[in-house]
Amino acid sequence: MLLRKLFFGLILGTLSATAGNARLHAAEGGGPLLISVDNPAFRKMVVAIPGFEAVGTPTSPQAKKLVEEGSAELIRLLNFSGFFTALAPGAYEEAWKNYAKAHKTKESSAWILDSKGLTGPDLTQFRALGMESLTMASVQDDPVKGITISFKTVDIGRGKDVLAKQFTRVTDYKATLRQYADYLLEAYTGKPGIFNSKIVFIGRRTKASNKQVFVVDFDGSNLTQVTTGEYPHLSANWSPDGRSLVFTAYEFRNPDIFTYDTQTRVKKRLTTTPGLDSGGNFAPNGKLVAYTSSRGDDTDIYTTTVNGTDRKLLIEGSGLDVDPKFSPDGKWIAFVSGRYVNPHIFVGALQWNGDNPKVTSDKRLTYAGWYNATPAWSPESDKIAFGGYDRDIDRWDLFMMNPDGSKLERLTLKSGDNESPSFSPNGQLIVYQSNRVGEANVKGLSSIWIMNRDGSNQHKLEISGIYDAQTPQWSRNRKLD
Repeated sequence: MLLRKLFFGLILGTLSATAGNARLHAAEGGGPLLISVDNPAFRKMVVAIPGFEAVGTPTSPQAKKLVEEGSAELIRLLNFSGFFTALAPGAYEEAWKNYAKAHKTKESSAWILDSKGLTGPDLTQFRALGMESLTMASVQDDPVKGITISFKTVDIGRGKDVLAKQFTRVTDYKATLRQYADYLLEAYTGKPGIFNSKIVFIGRRTKASNKQVFVVDFDGSNLTQVTTGEYPHLSANWSPDGRSLVFTAYEFRNPDIFTYDTQTRVKKRLTTTPGLDSGGNFAPNGKLVAYTSSRGDDTDIYTTTVNGTDRKLLIEGSGLDVDPKFSPDGKWIAFVSGRYVNPHIFVGALQWNGDNPKVTSDKRLTYAGWYNATPAWSPESDKIAFGGYDRDIDRWDLFMMNPDGSKLERLTLKSGDNESPSFSPNGQLIVYQSNRVGEANVKGLSSIWIMNRDGSNQHKLEISGIYDAQTPQWSRNRKLD
């Protein structure tokens, strides 16, 4: 297994922030900690997040809920990331009470922000309890200034600050917790967080419903139905900036490519010529959409601008060529081709002339399996995940490989059919569709599942109000300032 090393980098100096009016206090330096998350010996970091301390007496309902629920919600977010496991509060409750009593003041949160790491007996005691990272927080509720949340995370191994941040005039405390969790994940891994990302999928509310485009937050919450209409919708994907969607709809009786701006809610039809157009995917520059176009017995890959103009042939072969996926770095395009009878994953090298790509050469990547499809690039363009049909066991399973086809890994086995993978913004999680029933190797309704990129920790994403769900795609995260 490829060892990919992530640095537990410390945020140094003063950075600007965006959620509420936030300011980031300088964190102390120190040598980076090194961890290899792909190493079989990797274990999650043990974190402690005591209950948030109240400065004064919170009066607003939101401030009260923040004091009561903030710690549990932040723990839930960090557990979801796959990097952390929370130490049971009872294991350190007494030690934390003693520390807080010795340091905090009733009038100010300065004791949270101005402390410089941990030393002496406090540090020794926290280490002895098995704590590796400590996040402390205070909540101040002012009738004029609103809610202020102050955070500090300390690396217990070195007694050094990892991150210190204050959010003022907080109006949505859960969004603020997600913001801090994203900063913390980036501080520890050097990669974007996932807590402001979204997942688009095709689903039905009832068995009799038409398939529609839906969007949920990273954890399956906040379900939003994007499309309506008494006709099917298929294969939705995100633009690189996470603002727009591209999908297939039968609005005019045959499948066409549409885009949808999630901010303006404007839908635009990109293809109008007779034939079957489907499987649209944005180019990394966000200016083009590649898609599959079928005219009679000929199925090839074309591009069009996001305005539906300048249609051009991109990939043409003797068999069907479908499901184009640009690599995030713009150097390659993965696709599925049946030019050697059974469909397999190919990759083409791209040469760009301005905004227009040209495939200069292509290479077959998969040889094992009866049918391979739905390629998906990692954010770093260093891995391709895909679905493959194993005829011997009559199951679709997920696999991952290098862009040259080497180091093939199987991620799922004996758990129903598993298809349509998509990487999280930091590349450490994969969302996919599975029709397994619980943990059994039995086929049922399709739903959305998530796992670590090595295939571990497979769990269903609970989405209330959905009968079945397919083809999930994870957005890129909003960039933190």
